[in-house]
Amino acid sequence: MAFLDTHRFDRLTEEEVVRRIGDLLAIAIGRFEEQQRLRAIAAAASPAPSTTLASNQFDPLQLVRDELERQVIAHLRKVGSASPRELAAVLGLNRRTISRKLARLCSAGLCQGEGRTRMTCYRLRTEFADN
Repeated sequence: MAFLDTHRFDRLTEEEVVRRIGDLLAIAIGRFEEQQRLRAIAAAASPAPSTTLASNQFDPLQLVRDELERQVIAHLRKVGSASPRELAAVLGLNRRTISRKLARLCSAGLCQGEGRTRMTCYRLRTEFADN
């Protein structure tokens, strides 16, 4: 079968053709919406004046030397909270690496997860009075 064979779908019924077109459109719309959401997250990552640290506040970046963990902290500082999937997409890393880095940051007490399912979101801790 040639790649540009114009007759390769002649045997399909009209209903099958419409169903396949609908499936392709649904996939395209889903991917477009995911890209739009990731672009919005990246656009929101620009530092706002309220997120700058005062001279007397604790900066978690002072305790972290691993560059990937520093990127995770910087991104969480900008967006507030994010899922491992979002972090992996924005930082260009696989989810297993992101999960390991988040686990290390949580065990160090610098961030915490909210939720217990695949939709768990992580955020930086701001209150350290209990430490």
